[in-house]
Amino acid sequence: MKYQHTDLSTSDFVEENAIKASGPFPKKAAIPPPAKKRCTPAIAGGLAGFYTSHVKNLAVLGELELQETKDQARIDRLKANNEHLTAIAQDYASGVSLHDWKRRLSADTKRAFSFLGFSLQSDAQVINFRLGHEVAEAALSAKKGPTDYLSALLRTLGIVDLVFVLELASSDSEENHPLHLHGIARIPATVSTQAIRQLLAPEPDLGASPPTRGYRQRWSNKAIAVTELQTPGTWVSYSGKEFDFTAHRLQSNPGYASRSATNAGRELYETLRVWIS
Repeated sequence: MKYQHTDLSTSDFVEENAIKASGPFPKKAAIPPPAKKRCTPAIAGGLAGFYTSHVKNLAVLGELELQETKDQARIDRLKANNEHLTAIAQDYASGVSLHDWKRRLSADTKRAFSFLGFSLQSDAQVINFRLGHEVAEAALSAKKGPTDYLSALLRTLGIVDLVFVLELASSDSEENHPLHLHGIARIPATVSTQAIRQLLAPEPDLGASPPTRGYRQRWSNKAIAVTELQTPGTWVSYSGKEFDFTAHRLQSNPGYASRSATNAGRELYETLRVWIS
């Protein structure tokens, strides 16, 4: 028998057979992109801040473009500023999931956008309403829950467009009831803070029949405070600071948004998604 001569050395032979035994080398595994963060209320506040600055610039640009003598240098600066704002917002949102509003957006983010969207209303104001003992106890025992009770009570004054969060403060003092609310509302010009106080937190009158414990003001701690809104994102964070604690204590959702506030929140959210896409 004749043996066929090959030019393979011993090491070549071993290597060739090792390759045949192991098959082709595996491809490098694809690295999945990092998971996106959910859009928290804090992120919502940041995005809304960028967007409102962008909108204000557009309003000023519109006025400047209508002037007979155009300030071109200022126009160019505002346009550059808006391009910069858009780029920052896009970068800020690049790692954030902006889900469909109706089906996948979390309840706390919807609440934040309802605050933020409603804050863009020209006549929206910050509200801090304390509650007298009688009103607070009636709200807490209401069949439909305290938020429905209080919103219905405010409707009797014509305050129908609002968003608020209840807070049940932890306090050792028994002088005033710990339940109060923070929010944003459109209050008719005909409704005074005194009328709101008479409804929600009247002065204590222990000599009345029956006696009323009401709400006693102390120094700067006003029963009813209505002020101008300065920083919507900060106000959202402050209003919801005790949300989980209050929800646990009440065993119910302490947040309320009128249909107008919810619609304003959804409109802002959808506009933001388009703007940064």
